[in-house]
Amino acid sequence: MQAAISARWQRLNLHYVVVLLPVIAAIMLEAHIRYLSLKQDSAELYTLINGQLFLECLPFLAAHALAFKLPLKRSVVVWLLGFVAYPSLVYLLNIMSSAFANWQYLDAQCWILSAFASLIWLMLKRVSSAQNSLTSKWFNSLTSLDNMVILVLVSWSLIMAGVLNTHTNPMLNQPLDLILDISKVFTQFNQFLTYFWQLSVYTAIIFCLYLFNRYILIRQILTNHGVFTFLAACLIFIALLTPTLTAGVLLLPINDLPTEVTNLTPSGTRSLFSKYNYQFMFFFLSVSTPIILAFERQQQHNKLNVIAKQQTETELTLLQQQINPHFLFNTLNNLYALTLTKSDNAPQLVMQLANLLRYTVYEGQKQQVFLTQEINYLKDFIELQQIRSGDKCQFNLVWPSNLGKLKIAPLLLIIILENAIKHGVEPTSQQTEITFQLSVSSNTLTLYCANTIHQQKQQNDSGMGLNNLKRRLELLYPNSYSLVTNSQHNIWHTTLTLELSSC
Repeated sequence: MQAAISARWQRLNLHYVVVLLPVIAAIMLEAHIRYLSLKQDSAELYTLINGQLFLECLPFLAAHALAFKLPLKRSVVVWLLGFVAYPSLVYLLNIMSSAFANWQYLDAQCWILSAFASLIWLMLKRVSSAQNSLTSKWFNSLTSLDNMVILVLVSWSLIMAGVLNTHTNPMLNQPLDLILDISKVFTQFNQFLTYFWQLSVYTAIIFCLYLFNRYILIRQILTNHGVFTFLAACLIFIALLTPTLTAGVLLLPINDLPTEVTNLTPSGTRSLFSKYNYQFMFFFLSVSTPIILAFERQQQHNKLNVIAKQQTETELTLLQQQINPHFLFNTLNNLYALTLTKSDNAPQLVMQLANLLRYTVYEGQKQQVFLTQEINYLKDFIELQQIRSGDKCQFNLVWPSNLGKLKIAPLLLIIILENAIKHGVEPTSQQTEITFQLSVSSNTLTLYCANTIHQQKQQNDSGMGLNNLKRRLELLYPNSYSLVTNSQHNIWHTTLTLELSSC
């Protein structure tokens, strides 16, 4: 149990580290920008800026983590408190106290970077969690690697076209300052379009190179023929396409320049076979290939996870179906015995059976139910068994109180109770006793059950019921449960400890 708790604690810590990564990256980016802007070489200053900025941004980290964990409405409130109310308070303190303003590092740029990183990541997680929704499928399609590459390339074309449009004769007055005047995009729109369509040719070439690398070099050659063949194909790819593509882009009007002026080729010259052109192609393959492989691996991992989840759900369904017929047949046998003797308990037994079957059919098919519902089901089951056994069996029952809104997978606990009745009551006509105790502390449920073992039918832990229970616990509550069974002095003891979730 302690090992399971330790492993769960380690996974929880790692989980929250992953959750916080986007905001941490934004804070570190701001800290580096601030440090580099000072143009100093001091490890002490670097450490001071990073440490102080992380300290000031702790409300951002807390709000981001809580917004990920909480339900949607609460997460919105928490996020607004952390990313809107807190920066507003800092802004007011900056106005009121010049000493505070000079000391602290949290400015608008840091806030925008952190808020943007948090918001995008949370939106991605919210959408991806709805795996079967139309929005999720549309979003996953929109954020595919191909679409993201197109988005980045088109954005680059628009921005660089705006930069070129901002300057007068930009190709003849290099190097250029990366200044973008939005107003000139509208006042000189035709010129902007001229730059944009020519830069779009560059983006189209790069995108085609990316597609060729992904779908031909990687998926066809690397996957089917190995690394050596892939490297040979890359070498041919670089040797043939580099001068061909260079000749193509030199035909664009934007490169119709005097010989001494730098043009828009990797080498900046009209040489088709410059080493810098080949270096660019090599650099492109060196950067794009690991990115494509990483994305392909992630996609494959996601597909395997979906398949594994479907297999788990199928197995859980089969395990669930093993429970219902066993219970139904036992109860129908009881009802048959009562009708033979024309017992007055037969109508009540039918009603109890109807209630139990209603819960089994409707609630039992859900992933989780409230613990109060499951306990009420256990109580109805025990009442039915008391009608069946009469005075032969005494139940010592302890039920928990103040359950709150804890949830549990349905029809788990009934397996232990059925097992105790099957081995402790049914094999004998003598007086017998079953102890069934439930307690809840925080989110941890503890079930203790004890029943007599009769010599003519020794109980063991290898029956279908307990095996079914163990498998369902492994699938539904991995590393979050403990199931202990043992026999002492003709008494079979079962103790189940289970960590529950709350809605």
